[in-house]
Amino acid sequence: MKIILILGNKLLSSGKPSKILKKRLDTGIDNYNKNDIFLVSGGNIANVSHTEAYVMKKYILNVLPKAEVICESKSLTTKENIQYSKNILKDYKCKVLLVTSYNHLKRVRKLVKGLNWKLTS
Repeated sequence: MKIILILGNKLLSSGKPSKILKKRLDTGIDNYNKNDIFLVSGGNIANVSHTEAYVMKKYILNVLPKAEVICESKSLTTKENIQYSKNILKDYKCKVLLVTSYNHLKRVRKLVKGLNWKLTS
């Protein structure tokens, strides 16, 4: 079992996931195995009707209806994504696969330095 942590990305004005966010979600789904848990992280940066985390959860459950998805919906920055997710993850004793975008990896690597999280894009 592992936790698949997917970092959010600003939603479109329609409240739908951006192309970048869809790619992150699809990458997370592609790395899913039975009994894995998703942790989706993202607040309401776009000031639309739902948080990024809510939209991400709906997207995942549309593809994997039986998947367990935990939402972190307070974060408004990448730093907060990591901070709030880390607080949730302290209750879990399993591997973490963090999913972000390729052009975001360098920044995220600095923020998770010292954590034993695997990164992918």
